[in-house]
Amino acid sequence: MAVQFQSKEPSLPKGDHAAPLSRSDEERLTMHKRMEAFYRQSGGPNNPEIAKILEKHLLYGKDHGPKGKRETLEDALRDTIIQDYSNQIIFKWFMQARMERQKQAQADRAELARMRGELEALKRDIAELRSLLQGMVAPRQADAVPPEAREEVQW
Repeated sequence: MAVQFQSKEPSLPKGDHAAPLSRSDEERLTMHKRMEAFYRQSGGPNNPEIAKILEKHLLYGKDHGPKGKRETLEDALRDTIIQDYSNQIIFKWFMQARMERQKQAQADRAELARMRGELEALKRDIAELRSLLQGMVAPRQADAVPPEAREEVQW
């Protein structure tokens, strides 16, 4: 079931007078007039410069967000939500949760970098200990073999 809202403007009595336009008809008429004016100013719908004109309008038009930045769907939704007082609590909660997630992700990245540094230091320490142990074990192994069992290699 669709709910329709009535215009706040008083309706004209039926008779000789034309019936007032509905709000959506007025919006369509206004948009149609704006499009016609745009085409008149730009040289018609087949003008090859229209794409550039539209891009300039989207970047610098008063009704399309901050100047020099093309408004995205996210921008339009955020502006709409911010302007509706009943949604501000939800929006603030969402933004706080988003900031907390970003802070946590940054802390996690810092912790991961610290742990990687520690891991690399441990790898270096293990390599040093391994080389020290091999240096200590190799001479003892040579001493552990009895002199009779050693083969003398003559060059």
